[in-house]
Amino acid sequence: MATHPLQLQMAELVLALVPDLTRNLQESIQQAIKHKNMGLQEAWARRRQRFQMEFETSLRPALAQVRQGLDPLAPRRQVAMDQLALVDEHQALRDVGIAHVVELATEANRSELFRLQNFFAGLNQNSQRPSREPNPLRPALFARALSDALSGSDLRAEGHYSLMQAAAPALAAALAPIYTALGEVLARERLTAMVSSVDLGNSPRRPLSSVPGGLDNLRQRVEAMESQRLSLGSGQGPNLLQRLYDQMLADPHLLPPVKAQLARLQIAVSRLAHHDPQLLRQQDHPTWRLINAVAAYGAAFQDAQDSRLRDFLQFLEDQTELLINSPAPNRQQFENLQRLIDGFIARQARERSGSSTAALAALERERQRGPWAALLREQLDAQLHSARISPSVREFLLGIWVDVIVQAMVLEGHEARSVQELVAVVDELVESLVPKRDPAAQEKQRHALPALVARIEHGLHSIALSDSKRSAILKGLAQQHARALRGLGESTAPEPAWIKETEVKRLLDERDSEFGSVWAHAEVNRAELPTEPLPLADARLRDEAVGQWLRHLQIGGWFHLFVNSHWLTAQLVWVSEGSQFYLFVGQDATDRHSMTQGALAQLYANGLVTYLEQEGLLERAVSTLMQDLDP
Repeated sequence: MATHPLQLQMAELVLALVPDLTRNLQESIQQAIKHKNMGLQEAWARRRQRFQMEFETSLRPALAQVRQGLDPLAPRRQVAMDQLALVDEHQALRDVGIAHVVELATEANRSELFRLQNFFAGLNQNSQRPSREPNPLRPALFARALSDALSGSDLRAEGHYSLMQAAAPALAAALAPIYTALGEVLARERLTAMVSSVDLGNSPRRPLSSVPGGLDNLRQRVEAMESQRLSLGSGQGPNLLQRLYDQMLADPHLLPPVKAQLARLQIAVSRLAHHDPQLLRQQDHPTWRLINAVAAYGAAFQDAQDSRLRDFLQFLEDQTELLINSPAPNRQQFENLQRLIDGFIARQARERSGSSTAALAALERERQRGPWAALLREQLDAQLHSARISPSVREFLLGIWVDVIVQAMVLEGHEARSVQELVAVVDELVESLVPKRDPAAQEKQRHALPALVARIEHGLHSIALSDSKRSAILKGLAQQHARALRGLGESTAPEPAWIKETEVKRLLDERDSEFGSVWAHAEVNRAELPTEPLPLADARLRDEAVGQWLRHLQIGGWFHLFVNSHWLTAQLVWVSEGSQFYLFVGQDATDRHSMTQGALAQLYANGLVTYLEQEGLLERAVSTLMQDLDP
């Protein structure tokens, strides 16, 4: 599809402004870092000289995609259906830093961004799958470039996050001229009136927690007003239940088929209200929990014809029919239906994890990585006790090769044939390094070496060693094999630097810092997230709040969460035994993300993940009615 002329014009304008943006940003960061601690100043000093190049190297290709009418932040499937994208706490903290930058930049340029959002939404309105974030020039584009420019192997996740925090105000200010210029483009085209600069969605709205008394308080106020109306001879208006239901059914988040089922359920709810006075007093009444659950599940779908939604609504319709036909609906029946719905949603969610069975099993085994490595290292150490090998080979087998074997155990199971073959490499390598003086033995060994080296090289490819490190290891082994084939014993000359004990340990440390996961990260859609960071100063209270939230997660629930620099709406479909790993699946079955408990806790603590039903349909209706009653 051809690029719209205005989008092309905007992209070229931003490309022209990139040099000024980069210089201003670098100077602003320099000023901000002056007032920070020495650690941050040193980290920035190592990046300052290359910052402009790194920032533009990340940003310019993305802007080139915008010129072509593409969204560089749009999700791309990068993994196969039987693989997962594992996000650990370090990746999650990186995402927290990006989200912080986006939040500040959005607040600083809200009016301009709102107009751009409306303009690009208009361009995409005829799209079959319109994006929830149609603006391809949104702050996340620049925040990701900033994150890339500040990254480095010398900086751990916490240090990178601190740098992002320090640079966030600088980027927010540096983007102001960019968005002002883009707004002027709309003004010259006389589109300003069509894309109002007033962000109606940002009007102040009283949070639910500040509504005094919730449902029960609303009931008392409505009853008082009704009594006053009757005393004045005005007649009785609609009762509270009818008002609540009318307000809930008017909720813009409800899809038509979901609204139809809730309207049908109203028959049973109205009958229950006649003999259960607690219905309009208890906001956590099973009936309201049921209605909130139905609305929250329906809100997760954009397509009313989605087969999962249709199956769910058919199940609800069958159960609603039983309630309507019941002689006298009671609280227990609604509570039972709530459990049935939870079970149905959980079963449906587990079915969505079926294509990832092998990867999920690997995730279950992931938590055994440490114990397996320790046990295997102990066993090999005993096995190699009397082996005539150099210290460097011993370090290799007890270090890097142990990790190769454990990696295979995690991916395929500890009894897999591939694991046994990797274990067998240990004896074969030791035997291959024994000096051969007999010509026949030398010839036999010479023919066997290529296969052995190929297996070692294949094993090294399974872990995150760089090409240079892998080549150095293979070169060192080749030198020792050459000596063995010549019938020479262990060399008395100093060993190459790559095989010194301290160097091997350094390689292991570097490899550990680079090896985030055995699963590649996949990009996902971004959507708005109505959450706030936990306002707890005490670390212990904060940890307790996070732990309590994690314990109450249920399979089948839908969430908004920020993953790999994107917002997405996804369903929790699997939790590992021990709750160390979680699997989320988006609307698209290929949109799958697994994460560690630490990553999920990091997102929750920073307000970057929430249940869709955090503010339920009933609570929204109560909030609206309470505000309508205010003078």
